Amino acid sequence: MGKEKLETALPVVDAKDDETKNLIPVKFTLPEDGFVTLVIEDKDGKRIRNLVSETPFKKGGNIAWWDGTDDLGRDFDAASHGLYHIPEQLVGPGEYRVRGLWRKDIDYRYEFSVYSNGNPPWSTRDNTGAWLANHTPPQSALFIPAAKSPTKEPVVYLGAYITEGPDGLIWVDLDGKKRGGKKWVGGTWTAAPYLARDDGPDADPKARLYVASVGTVDYTDKKTPTAELRVTALTDGQDKPVLVQALEKISTPETTSQGTGLVNYEEEICGLAAYNGIVACSMNQRNQLYFINAKDGGDRKMGEILAKIAVDSPRGIAYDGKGRLLVISGKQVLFMEQPMSQQKPKVIVSSGLEDPFGITLDHEANIYVSDRGSSHQVKVFNPQGKLVRAIGNPGAPKAGPYDQRHMNNPRGIAVDSKKQLWVTEQDFLPKRVSVWTTDGKFVNAFYGPPKYGGGGALDSADKNIFYHADDANGLMEFKLDWEKGTSQLTSVPYRPSAADLKLPDGWAGGAAPERSLYREVPKYYFFKEKQRYFTNCYNSNPTNGSSPTFIFEDFDGIIRPVAAAGVANYWNILKDEKFKPFWPKDVDVGAKDPGRDNGKNLAFFIWSDLNCDSKVQPDEVVFQKGRSGGVTVMPDFSLCVAHVGDKAMKFSPTNFTEQGVPTYDFSKGQVLAEGVTPSNTSGGSQALVDSDGNTVITLGVKPFLTSSLCGGRDGGMTWSYPSLWPGLHPSHEAPKPDRLGELIGTTRLLGGFVNPKGSEAGPLWCINGNMGNVYLFTSDGLFVASLFEDIRIGRAWQIPIAQRGMSLKGISPYDEHFWPTINQASDGQVYLVYNKEACALIKIEGLETLRRLPAGSLSVTADDLKKVQAYQVALEEKRKLEQGGGVMHVSVQTTVPTVDGKLDDWTGASWVEIEKRGVGAYFDSKSKPYDIRGAVVVADGKLFAAWRTGNKDLLRNSGEMPLAPFKTGGTLELMIGSNSNASPKRRSPVEGDMRLLVTQVKGKTKALIYRPVVPGTPDDRKVPFSSPWRTIKFDQVEDVSDKVQLTADGKGAYEISIPLKILGLNPAAGKRIKGDIGILRGDGAQTMTRIYWSNKATGIVSDVPSEAELVPALWGDWEFR
Repeated sequence: MGKEKLETALPVVDAKDDETKNLIPVKFTLPEDGFVTLVIEDKDGKRIRNLVSETPFKKGGNIAWWDGTDDLGRDFDAASHGLYHIPEQLVGPGEYRVRGLWRKDIDYRYEFSVYSNGNPPWSTRDNTGAWLANHTPPQSALFIPAAKSPTKEPVVYLGAYITEGPDGLIWVDLDGKKRGGKKWVGGTWTAAPYLARDDGPDADPKARLYVASVGTVDYTDKKTPTAELRVTALTDGQDKPVLVQALEKISTPETTSQGTGLVNYEEEICGLAAYNGIVACSMNQRNQLYFINAKDGGDRKMGEILAKIAVDSPRGIAYDGKGRLLVISGKQVLFMEQPMSQQKPKVIVSSGLEDPFGITLDHEANIYVSDRGSSHQVKVFNPQGKLVRAIGNPGAPKAGPYDQRHMNNPRGIAVDSKKQLWVTEQDFLPKRVSVWTTDGKFVNAFYGPPKYGGGGALDSADKNIFYHADDANGLMEFKLDWEKGTSQLTSVPYRPSAADLKLPDGWAGGAAPERSLYREVPKYYFFKEKQRYFTNCYNSNPTNGSSPTFIFEDFDGIIRPVAAAGVANYWNILKDEKFKPFWPKDVDVGAKDPGRDNGKNLAFFIWSDLNCDSKVQPDEVVFQKGRSGGVTVMPDFSLCVAHVGDKAMKFSPTNFTEQGVPTYDFSKGQVLAEGVTPSNTSGGSQALVDSDGNTVITLGVKPFLTSSLCGGRDGGMTWSYPSLWPGLHPSHEAPKPDRLGELIGTTRLLGGFVNPKGSEAGPLWCINGNMGNVYLFTSDGLFVASLFEDIRIGRAWQIPIAQRGMSLKGISPYDEHFWPTINQASDGQVYLVYNKEACALIKIEGLETLRRLPAGSLSVTADDLKKVQAYQVALEEKRKLEQGGGVMHVSVQTTVPTVDGKLDDWTGASWVEIEKRGVGAYFDSKSKPYDIRGAVVVADGKLFAAWRTGNKDLLRNSGEMPLAPFKTGGTLELMIGSNSNASPKRRSPVEGDMRLLVTQVKGKTKALIYRPVVPGTPDDRKVPFSSPWRTIKFDQVEDVSDKVQLTADGKGAYEISIPLKILGLNPAAGKRIKGDIGILRGDGAQTMTRIYWSNKATGIVSDVPSEAELVPALWGDWEFR
């Protein structure tokens, strides 16, 4: 677990401590040393406490101590300040049941990686690991001779456009071994889509090569950001910017990736070449060549644009050995004798090209052009422009069996000193760099890496088959050789074209599928065969459930979508005019933000391709008004929806058509749970159901709160597990994990259930954590294990050698590890596909040791709960004894503070820390730790108090309980023991001890003084505060709202005053009394936290007597001076 020790969910208790007897013992026996999870349920089977999770215990009899509280509350404000806090609620007396499991140690061992060419296939500190960019495919290639090489040996540079992780520019030896790399060049995110070297006699000797790209700046208008041309010289030292220049916006009548009438800034530049210190840029969208000075000194400035020469639709460019320029222009190649002159260029290649991109020359001046169109080959022309040969099998990219001798979208090309042709294929299926002899023989190919966040899955029926979906681009199928630890791309089953059914955009369910399903279908006589299907339900959204979700069917090796369900508003096809009459009548189909106003314009749909024509007809779709969540597909083709409205639903297939299309009946849906709270974060919203009916929902479900994982069966929820930072963005506000079983950044499921061989725990499921962990649970919600580490604790996954069988314990795969999967192979073994830079297969060992513990009963009495509270008081007294009592200096002064909430006249006061807990944001958040302070002064016959809280809404309070606003929201708090002669060690209050509570109810000040002891108070006048198991009484609760002045500055500073005579307080310099200052924090209806400067034994917020009673022994000292 790195170097930092994680605590158990309970406070660490010394078993020899005399006070331990006041806790409630939970006894169990282990046959061996192991890791234990225990939960406590009430008599109705509702879980009230996750007591310990994956906590180590020894063989034999053991005790886990329980403090009598549940873990059902949630403190959202504390979570937003980076503080793990569960509002403690004491349970009532009664009968409880204990359940649990235990296991031996779990290890996770590396097998091998798929679709990851680097060695090792992940990044290393010396930049020799991993391969190329994750976000974009390879695009550029450049040969560098030994004289200019960083390794002093010939290398080939390979570049891509955008990366967020692995290097965007790498250099490899002539066998393809990576020798080094750089992440970005010229700016953040942008790498090296265009490369050039200068072989001219007057070249800059310090420049090894030049890199050019177009980035974006000025996001004032996000739809049309300003393009910025960046040209950089790479040297032995630091990169040297040559030109960084914003480009004037231009328009085009064509439709591009940026929209109709807008220039595609990614294609602003389409080629780069250099000669004698001048860099030429092919500015395709501007129909110009820019010639830029790239040398220091002389009359010309570095980066000066020396000339702009008009060329129609220029793309790839290359200088020959004499400084003459070859330019791809449209479907031709031009020859410019004097490149910067206005002399009309000569056409050297006039035919044989369809859609050319890259160009290079070999040592014999033969011309190589990467061409697309219908051929996707590299065309070779002699120096006179005659076509000599075409390299690669011809044909446009398409779905089906994979041919390694075929190129997909060839772009960058380079010829090395071994007469090898290097081709970067600007394609995602696969991302590939291929190597050929110059006479056309295939030599080698280098694949990958996977998309940002990794991913991939084993086939559910054959562990020798592996799939990787590259977002919406398509699906690849690999053949695995487990003995050799190798993989081979065999097929591209899904490669959608413009003619195919258009799925939703982005992460709204439009990803290619990655998970296989099988259905037995009759073949002949009594024989059956397995029909293959796929779903994208686990790989469409990196943080939440997928909606819509699609089911795809395999038709002779090509897969097509045949069914779908989810949010109708996210699939534009359903907004076509022919579908509008079938939408719910009060839904605005064209609403720009259908989720507003509680989703009044949202609709849920189910579609089955009844005629199997890969199109959607109105009679194939059923709509239902309402908000809905993520959809998962079970092995039996049931659709589990996290919620439709507030109900979690399951729709089982009612039939399969002759073509194998599953059909569903909305009216026959099964309600899995009611009271589901929709996700409002970047995490959750998925559901699973196992074969026994156990339901898992990664959302809060009533009676449980949000920031929970929940589950149950038979339509009811029986368990919850705290997940205080659910989602990607909430994880940025989370502290480092400090307790076993803590969840941080829970996002998406890693797949469906797995059933480890030999385990007695039943089906398991796994959820991703955004900071690097994944978490395993049983289908009935028992925590099994946290696998891998939080990036802030574990060792970075930068292992220099990929050794098969090595343990990965203590390793973190970094945050935003979006696409891990859990897989049960056809032989029963469980694997993770892990690592965001490589599809690494990880074998999970130890799950076979999972065993259920015998259920036990537990009786809790009122006396037990009293002892628990005594234990907490004793712990606080022990803390104060060990750390020393606190002293708060209270100034008795002549200067009277102005009660205006500004606190600028409190500079001389003695401020104490009420709360300094929490952590600042890890990334991309403005959250800060708590910094709450308080001060008290006396002047002009009044006591003045001030608080700095940083929370302008602290005093939200419903006031529904007139005598107990400490239950219904935020307050300002003072504890005062006015009798200086009373024993400072008193546990029980005496006359003169009081509590002043100040808040606001409906904008008006509400102030109460609680006095436990007022001699002479008759019993019928005393004020009771009760819980189901005990009652305490105060002799007097006085409303002093009209005596207290309260102001605030609107930024979280508060100030009050109250006459001393009301408090019965007679301060004098040198006098000491017991006192405390604090706050209560809540949500306006319920109090979540009680926090004081001195008394820290204030965790309970659900037991009225505990929240009301005064314990002066735990207060600090107020010293007047």
